[in-house]
Amino acid sequence: MGGAIALLLATWYTMPLFITPPALPQAENHMVFDRNGEFLGLIPTADGYRNQGLRALPAELVRCLVAAEDARFYSHGGIDFMATARAAWNRLRGTSLSGASTLTMQLAKLCNPPAPRHYRTKVKEALQARALEYQHSKEELLLAYLNAADFGNQCRGAEAAALFYFGKHAAELHTHEAALLAALVRAPSRLDPLRHPQAALTRRNAILKKLGAPTDSPLGVQARRITAPTFLGKTPGTLTLDATLQQDVADIALQELRGLYRHNVSQAAVVVIDNRSGELLVALPAADPASPRGGQLNGTAIPRSAGSTLKPFVYLQAFGNGAWPGTVMADVETLYRSEDGIRAPGNYNNRYMGPISIRQALGCSQNVPAMEALNRFGGEEAFLTLLRTLGMRLSGDKKEYGLGLAIGNAHVTLTALAHAYSTLARGGNHLPLHTHLPHRAEAGQELLNPQHCYQIAHILSDPNARAAAFGTAEALRFPFRCAAKTGTSSDFRDNWCCGFTAEYTVAVWVGNFDNSPMQNVSGITGAGPIFHRIMLRLQEYNGKPLSFPACPAELTEVEIDTRSGCRATEQTPRTCRATELATAAQLSALPEPRLDARGRVMLDARYAEWYPRHGNPRLFALDATANTGRRPTILIPAHGTTVVLDPTLPHNGRYIELRATTPAATTEWSSPSLSITYHNGRHYAVLTPGRHTIRATAPPDITMESTFTVEQD
Repeated sequence: MGGAIALLLATWYTMPLFITPPALPQAENHMVFDRNGEFLGLIPTADGYRNQGLRALPAELVRCLVAAEDARFYSHGGIDFMATARAAWNRLRGTSLSGASTLTMQLAKLCNPPAPRHYRTKVKEALQARALEYQHSKEELLLAYLNAADFGNQCRGAEAAALFYFGKHAAELHTHEAALLAALVRAPSRLDPLRHPQAALTRRNAILKKLGAPTDSPLGVQARRITAPTFLGKTPGTLTLDATLQQDVADIALQELRGLYRHNVSQAAVVVIDNRSGELLVALPAADPASPRGGQLNGTAIPRSAGSTLKPFVYLQAFGNGAWPGTVMADVETLYRSEDGIRAPGNYNNRYMGPISIRQALGCSQNVPAMEALNRFGGEEAFLTLLRTLGMRLSGDKKEYGLGLAIGNAHVTLTALAHAYSTLARGGNHLPLHTHLPHRAEAGQELLNPQHCYQIAHILSDPNARAAAFGTAEALRFPFRCAAKTGTSSDFRDNWCCGFTAEYTVAVWVGNFDNSPMQNVSGITGAGPIFHRIMLRLQEYNGKPLSFPACPAELTEVEIDTRSGCRATEQTPRTCRATELATAAQLSALPEPRLDARGRVMLDARYAEWYPRHGNPRLFALDATANTGRRPTILIPAHGTTVVLDPTLPHNGRYIELRATTPAATTEWSSPSLSITYHNGRHYAVLTPGRHTIRATAPPDITMESTFTVEQD
């Protein structure tokens, strides 16, 4: 008998040496906090559960759990023989009311992959429980169990459950609250307090009676939002976001959005960056999260048509290639030819302002000057490189975009756009966009010329520069100096307002995630009011008046003639004088103005059609023979192309309008093999199959030729 007992004891104590226990789950951190320590939620695990590991045992919860599940936990070695014998006896009698699984055996079950529930599985778990008890302390086992147990409603672990049901940490639970969590581990679905409150209450009270605690407390549970919003990403920790500011911005955006519903506007998104640190303070993915029209989408990360918001960077590139804010551009109807084809861009308001400075062209957001600036100063390839350097992920090459890059055919995200504008605000100093704290303080990378950046910022903050197109633009007027640029994509599918002070950059997008067009909404009336109110809120947040980026010492004020962009002379009328900022290199490159005997600025042939209808003869004179600065080229039909006569078109497609870079009013056309007709101020060629040459002439002594082929479909 003694030998049998000795063998049994030897087996009991040596058995764990031959069994490999399952690895205990590690306490993982899935919590997300704002910069001030406010809890924002838990990042779900891959299977969709909310989980947050405990690092210390909550005493009250342990007391309730042991009382509910394993009263002899501290005295057995993983297998409770008394409970096993009782369970076997009850099963023989057919009155099985309780199992024999200890907390350690339940932990072994939680650590193993799901398996059929038969005796072999239970024996395996019992043996693993012995091994676990041999290698770990009771406290380690309890901590692992509380981190791995399912508490229902996609809550794994006691910490997530306490946050979800009671809005507090597990260590802060009262006895009646801890008893409810202890009850849930047995049957989280059947005892779900949100769906089956009476069943949960009965089980909780049974545990409280075991402890001798009062049972008169209500359940006191409710479903709380503890899942971190998807836009926060999948990295836990402390974010740079400010939850209070985020909520204020969300309230502002939703209030303004409601006023736009009648214009078929369903969503807005906002990004706010602290320019001093590069920290993301606000990332509002959707102003109306409850809307079925994309309420759960992230508008800060979806690429959208940029509209006019890229124009500041077009002119920034131009400043690095010989232009300056006073450079005069021809805002007249113009054809441009690039690798993607021939384009005749129009201004959003279908108005052409004639000779205007870059300051006014950018302030009024005219399309034609922007395309001319991109065409003349740097080109598409360099501009794509610039945008990518600033963090915009643009696929494709210049052939895909063409000069349309200048007026918004590229798709960018709101976050990337805000990041680029923050670099402008810092005078070209590019900081990483920080989303988590702490982060390494960085000096940044000088990507842009600080003088050119300030010139752009100065234009964007100038209400007079935009007055001709936008009037007073109340949405862009502030009690402090603020740079701002609006934009509206083609067909009114997106509108934007981006801008900055020295301290903050704000970017707002308004539109529809389903790409349906808005009705009578522009950046000024859509995104503008949201931008305006957020900037005012940021002044409160800053605690003192917002400031503007400092003017670089290298910039000098110079009085110019706004008609020509040259230095003002004695002949410059008072109404055409303005003060502009220039670098020394820009000043040295200023040409002498071309004036006639009456002191009028001479316009070249590009203005030949605009001048008779809109030109001011007191300020300007037309010299149709003057060089336009553009290489004379026949645009239509382009040299080397093939034109197909299509029987489905009117007149079988035999008539083709002739267009060149020279003004239509002063261009003459001829062909040795084709007839040329003139109708309503335009020249047309009457096509026939074969190879043909078209010749165009324009003053003073310009000759152009294009040879092309016509085929019959």
